[in-house]
Amino acid sequence: MDRSIPEVEGNELQANTIRKITRRIVPLLMIGYIVSYIDRINVSFAKFGMEETFGMSATQYGFVAGIFFVGYVLAEVPSNIVMTRVGARIWLSRILVTWGIIATLTAFAANVEMVYVLRFLLGVAEAGFFPGIIVYLTRWYPNAQRTKVISTVMVAIPVASVLGSPLNGWILDTFDGALGLDGWRWVFVVGGIPAVLLGVVFFFALTESPAQAKWLSDAERAWLTETLDAEHAERAVSAPAGHRSALLNKRVIALCLAYFLVLCGAYPLAYWMPTVVKEVGHGLSSTQIGWLSAVPFLLAAIGMYVTGRLVRDTGSSRPVLVALAVSVVAFAVTAFALGSPLLAFAAITVAPMAAQTAKPLFWSVPTAYLAGAGAASGIALINSLGNAAGFVSPYAFGWIKDASGGHTSFAIAVMILANVGALVVIGALAVRSRSRRAASVATV
Repeated sequence: MDRSIPEVEGNELQANTIRKITRRIVPLLMIGYIVSYIDRINVSFAKFGMEETFGMSATQYGFVAGIFFVGYVLAEVPSNIVMTRVGARIWLSRILVTWGIIATLTAFAANVEMVYVLRFLLGVAEAGFFPGIIVYLTRWYPNAQRTKVISTVMVAIPVASVLGSPLNGWILDTFDGALGLDGWRWVFVVGGIPAVLLGVVFFFALTESPAQAKWLSDAERAWLTETLDAEHAERAVSAPAGHRSALLNKRVIALCLAYFLVLCGAYPLAYWMPTVVKEVGHGLSSTQIGWLSAVPFLLAAIGMYVTGRLVRDTGSSRPVLVALAVSVVAFAVTAFALGSPLLAFAAITVAPMAAQTAKPLFWSVPTAYLAGAGAASGIALINSLGNAAGFVSPYAFGWIKDASGGHTSFAIAVMILANVGALVVIGALAVRSRSRRAASVATV
């Protein structure tokens, strides 16, 4: 009986420590990610005004949506390497302030070419924010809690669409002409300013590491530091050591391809959802389109949150494979049901739930593999090359839509093929990992 007391106390200590960390940093990271994602996708509503102002085609809009990711990909790995040197608190704050300024400046673009330039610079400014968050979380959460917390933080993606869609629709209807600015320009102003303010909050509110966390007790700091150091040492045995090794590691490169395909299946939703809703529901106002566009992402947020708590097999590929399979079916039904509004809306509601849930489930795989400096550069490389999908897939969607005479059903093939490809790559990695473990056991 007496011997069980230390174990019970240890479990309570661990639970209290994780609760303190979660209350302290997760809400702040989620708010930052929500603001970043709104600033990234609010162009999907500004699109309606830019079409009138600049005579922008679907292909040009696809380029506007996608050029962000060219700057993002180019700056992502350097950004994360710098973060390891100057610290997450300073670097994440810098990212928020600079992207907020550039997002606001987009409101004053004089032509579509200027929008191209500012969207590119926005990508450069925001690069490193998400992988910086992932690396930051690995410094605070042990393996057993990591899938859960990453899923929680990434709920910010659909929540951003839930909040941003009706907000941007309302801005277009309400602010058009205020102070001599078109409604689409106000979308960028209202989106950019909060990022600057939040950057200041990050600087003063974030704690760099558990060792500096005065809000943890000595016992809590000791348990967390010991646990994280032990897990880091275990990963370091098989993980690539250093930035260069991580960038050249074959498994990391395969994970880059897998994440690229996962995002190819998800990004067109963020940039084309209002257009699809407008096409399915004839005669809707901008506000109505905003609310209807938010519904799929609201359910996606619930799905991501619940799934993150149900998944217990940390590092397993099975949950992400299931999510991808569901998304393939949902997108296929959407493509064939666009002529039937209720069925099409039901299918396009399920598709974001599966496609968005696949993203945090994917991240449990590389974070269970990478360690040390290799984790910072490896995660940055996976995220940056994966986010090249943000340029490729929305642009491909727009190009196919133009080339097919405006048929959205043909353009949806982008998401279907991408998710099938992701299934193949992640499945192959899982099979190879099992074979490697089996061979290791046989050798022993």
